[in-house]
Amino acid sequence: MKDHGKHRFKLLAFDMDGTLIDSLAAIVDASVEAFAGTPFPTPSAEQVREVVGLHLELCVEHWAPEASAAEVRDLAERYRQAFRGQRARGEHNVRPYAGVAETLEALTHDETFMAVVTGKDRRGLDAVLESLALRHYFHSLQTPDTNLGKPAPDMVWAANTETATDAHDTVVIGDTSFDMEMARNAGAFAVGVTYGNHSEARLRESGAHVLIDAFSDLPAALAQLSEKDFRP
Repeated sequence: MKDHGKHRFKLLAFDMDGTLIDSLAAIVDASVEAFAGTPFPTPSAEQVREVVGLHLELCVEHWAPEASAAEVRDLAERYRQAFRGQRARGEHNVRPYAGVAETLEALTHDETFMAVVTGKDRRGLDAVLESLALRHYFHSLQTPDTNLGKPAPDMVWAANTETATDAHDTVVIGDTSFDMEMARNAGAFAVGVTYGNHSEARLRESGAHVLIDAFSDLPAALAQLSEKDFRP
């Protein structure tokens, strides 16, 4: 049995984009392609970064607030096709952050479940996990296909149900305010990563219990949460 960092938690629930994988460039490229030839301005990289992690249709509403419901659906589908096209052409600029595989391996333990809670759709999530050889680490995969998206608590609770764990024994690890709010709304603990899409100040303001500057710092952060008198 591996030393899993001497923490007490039963479920570790990870965001994907900006936490496990560096995918901002691919997301920006897909948004540029999706908006090309439409009457709507192409979102800037900063506008994209602002909403990474939300359900895609909510992102599109943020990027094109004047779009009708039908236009939002069309833009979202154009984005999905652009993202899949990148992957099919071998242009998919997505990679795990440094230390992700090694840290997930170190955290693997008979008494700890791991989950993904992401704004990606299930098809996209499956493709990324398979291409990066990360799927085998996770016991539960939660997406907006079957749950309300962030910052609603539903994906955390669904992972709790699937793994027979409790929110009070759960830690959400993410890079955006939406992740921290989802954790707090679920009654879970929140670890913010500072190398992703939202600022350290924003992570703190939205409820992070602990911040880490590298994914490899996670075991120590979990031990810290276990030892101190934090409340979810």
